[in-house]
Amino acid sequence: MLRIGVAGLGGMGSLHARNVLGLPGARLVAVASTRPERAEEAAAELGVRASTYGELFAADDVDAVVVAARSVDHAVRACEVLAAGKHLFLEKPGATSVAGQGAVREAAEAHPDRVVQVGYHRRYDRRWIEARRRVTEGSIGRPLLVVGVARDVRAPEPEDPLPAGGFLMDMASHDYDAACWFLAQEPVEAYAARQSSVYPELEALGDLDNAAVTVRFDGGGVAALHISRTCAWGHDVRVEVVGDEGSVLVGNASSRDGVSVMTRADGRSFPQDYRELFANAYVAELAAFVAACSGEGPPGPGLEEDRRAVAVGVAARASAVSGRPLEVGPDWPWR
Repeated sequence: MLRIGVAGLGGMGSLHARNVLGLPGARLVAVASTRPERAEEAAAELGVRASTYGELFAADDVDAVVVAARSVDHAVRACEVLAAGKHLFLEKPGATSVAGQGAVREAAEAHPDRVVQVGYHRRYDRRWIEARRRVTEGSIGRPLLVVGVARDVRAPEPEDPLPAGGFLMDMASHDYDAACWFLAQEPVEAYAARQSSVYPELEALGDLDNAAVTVRFDGGGVAALHISRTCAWGHDVRVEVVGDEGSVLVGNASSRDGVSVMTRADGRSFPQDYRELFANAYVAELAAFVAACSGEGPPGPGLEEDRRAVAVGVAARASAVSGRPLEVGPDWPWR
C-alpha cells in the first residue's frame, strides 16, 4: 500500500487528494498547506491528518508526495521532497525557470530509486492516447504540424501572473508537452504574439489574455497554438496533428454542413473547467504513478518531458514581451 501525502490544497491539490482516496493500492495519509486553517479544513473533510509542508515531507508514514503548490514554488518543494527520500508526483510545470527545472533534475539524479512523475495528464486521456497511437503507427504519414487550441473559461478578473510563472508557462505547458509528444522532436525556437485586450492591466505585468504561439522543432516540425483565458462558452481544448498523408483530430463534433459556431449560449454543452473535461485522465495518471512506485508499471512523463515544456514556456512568455522569436533553452527574462 503506497502511503501518499498531498502538499498544496488549491484546485489541483484538492482534486488529487480526493482521487487518491479512491485508488486501489494507495492510501491518503495527510494533507498540507501554507495556510494551517486550510489544511485543517481539508483534513477533516478527507479523514486524514493536517500537516505543514515540513512535517509532511519528513513523515515516516508517507512514501510519496503529490506537490500541487503554486507553480513558482514547484521546484523548491520538489527538491525538498526528493531530499526527504520520497517518491514525487509533481504538478506541471515542474518549475517556472530553466534553472529551477535543472535543480529538480539534479535532485532526482541524486535519488535514482525514487519515482518522479510530472502531471501532464493529457497523456492519460483516452482520446489523446488514441491520437498519439495513430500518429505513431503512421496513419497520417510523417507528422508535420501540431495545431492546438487551449481556451480557459474567462475569470471575473485575472490573478497576479508571478505565482503561476505567467499564463504562457502555467497553462500552456500542457500544449508544449503534447506537441513534443506527438512530434517526437526537440523544440528549438518559440515565438508568441500576445493580446491583452480583455485584461489590459496584464500587459504591464508581462502577461496576456490571448496568444498565438509558434514552436519550431529540430526535425522540421512546427506547433501552432492558440492559448486563451477568455473563452465565453467553456473549457475548450483541441488538437490536430497534420501529416504528409492525413491528419488526426481531437476536438469538438462538427455540424453536418462542416461549419460550427460556438457562443456563450453553448456553455451547457461544454465542460466548464479542466477538472470536468479531464476527470478520467487525472485518475489514470495517479493510478500510473502508484503502479510505478510499487514496481508494477512503467514511469510516466518525467523531468525530461518537463524540461522541454518549461524551456518552451520560458521562451514563449519572453517572446510575447519582446515581440521576436527566441531560442528555446536560455532563461529569458520576462518582467
